[in-house]
Amino acid sequence: MKEKNNTLGIFEGLSLIKNQWLSFCFAIFLSFIILSLDFILTISIPKILDDLSFIIDDGNLFNIPRFSIILLILIIFRPVIGWLINYLQIRILVGILRNLENNIYSKSNKIYLYNKNYSSENSANLLITHGRYYLDTYLIPMIRAITDVGSIIVICFGLFLKYPIPLLFFVFSITVFLSVYQFITKKLLRKNGEILINSYEDIIKLSANGFAEEQGAKTINEVLDVKKSSWLVIGSISQGLKYVIEFCFMFSFGIAALYIIIISPSSFAAFISTFAYAAVRMLPSFSTVLAFYQGKTTAEFAINELLKHMKNSFDAK
Repeated sequence: MKEKNNTLGIFEGLSLIKNQWLSFCFAIFLSFIILSLDFILTISIPKILDDLSFIIDDGNLFNIPRFSIILLILIIFRPVIGWLINYLQIRILVGILRNLENNIYSKSNKIYLYNKNYSSENSANLLITHGRYYLDTYLIPMIRAITDVGSIIVICFGLFLKYPIPLLFFVFSITVFLSVYQFITKKLLRKNGEILINSYEDIIKLSANGFAEEQGAKTINEVLDVKKSSWLVIGSISQGLKYVIEFCFMFSFGIAALYIIIISPSSFAAFISTFAYAAVRMLPSFSTVLAFYQGKTTAEFAINELLKHMKNSFDAK
């Protein structure tokens, strides 16, 4: 029951920015530009291949249709467009965090004016440590995950129009594999994320007396060793995510390709070409979505503490 109560819902952390919904929604709206572009490019790959084949057979490079030229340019500059949109989204989210920080310190200042014994040290520590977690492992990854979930959906829809049955095999296989992996790593990330935050707080407390050892209390070396062990677990899982996704993706793709070979071998080359572009887009998207879930799980304790602090320290006053 305790673990369930400490679980942070996917959108629960957004209650901290409930007065900044307009800015957050605009950041999400920017994602639709990328989603629309990915959909158009995915369903246009067969046409581009047909046009290129015609040009090769004809021997005249100047006969390529203008629409195909535009599509090729968009394919080349798709990463640049994605980077620009991502920059705008991060700029919006950093502004949201800045407004949240203003809210915390202004409320602390008002309380201090009425109560000179009030200390805002806890609020300052939360701004430094928990605020970083809130931005780096929750808000920014959430925006990217929303964008990439949409990208996966529109790309899959484009593939479904061409190869419905192979796509169903692929989606089912990779969903099962990644769900099992997420289930296995979830508890490890949540536990070590809490240990990590507690270690930071212990370091701050021990720094008050110059890290001097006191009988019966934790020593700085013990705290740092615990922090090191937690980072080892979290780092191993997060860095290994890329290889897990690659394995699951290629295995699932193999199942879909095997179906094409058996049922319709004549369309195998077109299937591989279309799926190759989709894979370039979907592999990073799967990585981003799972990285968000892992980061959110790791940061659950920090975000819950920030939520409790805002509620208990300010709302009640």
